[in-house]
Amino acid sequence: MPLKLHELENDEDFKAVVEVENEAYSNPFNGIWEITKGSSVEECCARQLSWHKSDPNSTWLYVTDEETGDVIGGSQWIIHKTNPYAEEQPVKTSYWLPDGPLKQIGDQLFRDLGKDRPARMSKPHLLISYCFVHSAHRNRGAASLMLKWGTDKADELGLEAFVESTEMARSTYEKHGFYVIDDLNMDAMVENPSAEFSAVREKLGCPIHGWIMKRDAVSTK
Repeated sequence: MPLKLHELENDEDFKAVVEVENEAYSNPFNGIWEITKGSSVEECCARQLSWHKSDPNSTWLYVTDEETGDVIGGSQWIIHKTNPYAEEQPVKTSYWLPDGPLKQIGDQLFRDLGKDRPARMSKPHLLISYCFVHSAHRNRGAASLMLKWGTDKADELGLEAFVESTEMARSTYEKHGFYVIDDLNMDAMVENPSAEFSAVREKLGCPIHGWIMKRDAVSTK
């Protein structure tokens, strides 16, 4: 069954993308997604759509199965044609969560996720924020379609690209020219943690390990 790549052009299509995102990042379990998804798919959809619309550098892609019309994967690429850290950026927090251990842990994990970006990504570049495929449709080429779009764009612009990858996705990114430049370690600790804090931290899989990956720029000359 053939697949088709789309760029997101209207709000109505985004709900199906987020529904697949929720399924994909839940199989297998992903602690960062557990924080990101918020209280419902509807709330998460509205929030991610607002993030997308407020960032002129953001492009969302999605893949459909042409036979069924179903969305089976999605990806967000942030295309920075200038240094995004020329001015200090606010630290991302899990502001959508109510106060409590999950928000407390989420804030610390997002701090760890973004803390090295200003040093590593201080030149124009592309960043993969999300890339996911429904668990029932993996190994069909959906991820490759989305990654080819982004790497072609990077080559067209002569820019390097980055992604913070899970262990599971690492080999897919490597097939598209990315390579590991460092470990990504995320954790949350407090002095004298409560039983609830410790339970939430364990549920999220902390400490969480991933990979910081880079794809070198291709000369446009």
